[in-house]
Amino acid sequence: MADPKATLTFKLDTPPNQRWSGALPVEVRDEKLVLRARGVSDDTLEVPPGRYYVTAQLPNGDQATVDGIVTVNPGDNKQLDIPLRDVTFPATLETTNTLADSFWKYSRPVTQVFFRQSFAILHGNWLADKVPGTISKGPLKREPTTRSNLDVPFSREAVWIEIERSKQYNYFAVPVDEGGTTTVEWTLDLDTDKLALKFDFHDGELNSLLDFADSSKANEARSISSTLVTRPDYYATKKPSPLRATLGAYVLIRANQLEGLDEWTGHLVASHPWLPDTLAVRVEYLARSGRHPEALRVLLDVPQSGAPLFRSGVSYLADRAKTYARLAPEGKSSLQVSTADTARLEKISQVFSDLVIALDMTSSTTALRHVPALKPE
Repeated sequence: MADPKATLTFKLDTPPNQRWSGALPVEVRDEKLVLRARGVSDDTLEVPPGRYYVTAQLPNGDQATVDGIVTVNPGDNKQLDIPLRDVTFPATLETTNTLADSFWKYSRPVTQVFFRQSFAILHGNWLADKVPGTISKGPLKREPTTRSNLDVPFSREAVWIEIERSKQYNYFAVPVDEGGTTTVEWTLDLDTDKLALKFDFHDGELNSLLDFADSSKANEARSISSTLVTRPDYYATKKPSPLRATLGAYVLIRANQLEGLDEWTGHLVASHPWLPDTLAVRVEYLARSGRHPEALRVLLDVPQSGAPLFRSGVSYLADRAKTYARLAPEGKSSLQVSTADTARLEKISQVFSDLVIALDMTSSTTALRHVPALKPE
């Protein structure tokens, strides 16, 4: 008879008012350093009896390790403290309001000529104007600003930042979680033309997940995302986060881990219509599941929702729109498309193909470089 397994729970006291907190990926390895279990802090993992090393992974590559080897016997239920005394956590991003900001505000014409840059905040769905027949929920609004560091509160209108330099326009999305505020900071280097973006969602778990994805730590990002989807009870007592749920779906779709994503992505679309990325993850899930007619129907609704705020969503939609626009008129699939929808699909394909070409591939959020100006009506 096999020995009953043991369970391990973890206590990870992340410091308050820092960029990362909450669920961090945890790995349990045996004495030969073979991975035996992977999960997140504050969760419970089941392991066979044995001797283990336990570490928590941080987005910057640092690790926090339980002191010594952990020995577990059959039926044990151990709680382990993971010390963070030697780990440095980045501080939260904050806006600034300095004398220099005030000077720039009052001397704007002179400084804009000198720096050859100007900034504006766009509110609304600029994608609707690019696809004829799309009924926009409201006009696109443009608000000039002299700041390069802002707190953006939640609204049901998408927020994009415009950077104009020498008649060239750059735009990037500012994702804001429901009921929250995102602090964003940006620079466009005059010599290298490199765009640098910093975001702080003021939610340690959401920041951690984005930073794991940004730093190409796929295993760690999947650990958090898998817990989101497969263990909804784990997050039942936590603050709901549509951005975290959507970003987790992106991570799992990229890994082609589709289990549980039917209900997950369907719920996102139904519950958070203000977030364009919910349609992007739904379309990609349906397409990967072979449900192409359903994927196409959702895809046709994308212009009314808006451009995805995360780069993966733009890429996925561009690929699916191009494929469906090619196959549907030829009748080579189960796609049944009217003449009007065929024209709409072709336009969506054209628009997203242009967006993909303009994507800044160094950013996980959507950033468009050197594109025509997005003008409000």
